[in-house]
Amino acid sequence: MTPTVAVLALLALAPPLALTRTAERIPLPVRRDALTLRILPFERKLRLEVPPRAVAALARRLKGASRLCPVVEAGPAAVTLRCRSNRLRADLDFHTTDPTLDLRALAVYPWRPEEEGPPFVPLDLEGLGLTPCPGATPDARGECLLDEGRLQEALDQFAEAIRGPHPSPLASLRLGDLALASDEPELAMEYWRRANHEYPFGRLVMARLCEMDPRCMRSEERRAIFDASRVAAPVRHDIFIRAIRLRLLAGEKLPVVKDLVPEMTPTGACAGTTMMTWCRRFLLDALRGGGPDGAEALALFLELPDRAEGPLSAELYRAAADEAAAAGAPVFAANMLAAVTGRVPEADQPAHLHRVASLFLQGGDRARAEEIILFAQGRLDRATWRRDGWDALQRATRPSPPPAPRPPEPLDPDLAAARTAVESARLLQLSPGARP
Repeated sequence: MTPTVAVLALLALAPPLALTRTAERIPLPVRRDALTLRILPFERKLRLEVPPRAVAALARRLKGASRLCPVVEAGPAAVTLRCRSNRLRADLDFHTTDPTLDLRALAVYPWRPEEEGPPFVPLDLEGLGLTPCPGATPDARGECLLDEGRLQEALDQFAEAIRGPHPSPLASLRLGDLALASDEPELAMEYWRRANHEYPFGRLVMARLCEMDPRCMRSEERRAIFDASRVAAPVRHDIFIRAIRLRLLAGEKLPVVKDLVPEMTPTGACAGTTMMTWCRRFLLDALRGGGPDGAEALALFLELPDRAEGPLSAELYRAAADEAAAAGAPVFAANMLAAVTGRVPEADQPAHLHRVASLFLQGGDRARAEEIILFAQGRLDRATWRRDGWDALQRATRPSPPPAPRPPEPLDPDLAAARTAVESARLLQLSPGARP
């Protein structure tokens, strides 16, 4: 099939032509202000969020329109495309008369932040011979700002650190990372190569260049390149997380979560708010998946250090409670939910408390259920109380009345006489001095 002019024009755009296999452009029957694209590469999905009234027309338009993402699923306020591969670039183009969905099959995994590109993993400044945060030199300050998500300020510091006769290899590496996040892969490679011969940054450069090279990603050397055990300690976490990301993109789920959980500590590869959020989300996905993987994920959650604190803790507890309840342990589930009550947003408190009380009741713990109900009674207005069915829940905590006594059955006269005779004989034997 000969490519259309539109597709040829699309191929000429970023990403680099050498990394693009094929392209598709699909006009969409939706206004630009009513359309949002979410890219989910770990699930091999694209989600187009639209007003509910536009879902049917959009689903009809997309059905059979793409070879790269052929499966179309309509939801209440979104249309989801299931794709053949997660080596895919997806964009919305609003420069044409009608918005278009532009798809490009890539030779490597996508790299932009919205495509789950490589995260900025903090490096050990002291291990690299630099002062800890906030840093005394431009490259150290840039690393601290990068960890805080202040990207433009970090870029300014790194730019300063490469000026002069002795440019910082850390700054060169990070300028490459920031260029890649800005969708400038050629510029990123240029910066990375400047740090290639500086220990221990050479291994980090090797991994980054491999991710952008289809031949390297298919080679037998790839395993050694992403082996974190062979990397210097100050930069080990970077290689570890990059290897984890590649395994997730390749379809591994629970084995990756098992490897991540021990790293969810203040000194592990998932240390810091940004990286802890990145790591914990995969445990959360496993808990929500249910089935055998969900049961294993629950066991991993119970091993999680400081699980009651930090990013996504409330979401993890709720998902773990759902999994425990599904496994037949409602009281255990209720206790887990009760532990995070203080961190549940005010608007979600009624539903949360109702769930806790219901689980205690389901497990036969009426006393704890009644405690939760009394607590809720003091916090909820009457309209919310009635709307959410708290009266019925409160009635369920009351013990059932004992069964009414059954009336005695009438005795047979002969049987009654026999019993009287037996009892008289027994009394006579027990009376001292009695004669038969």
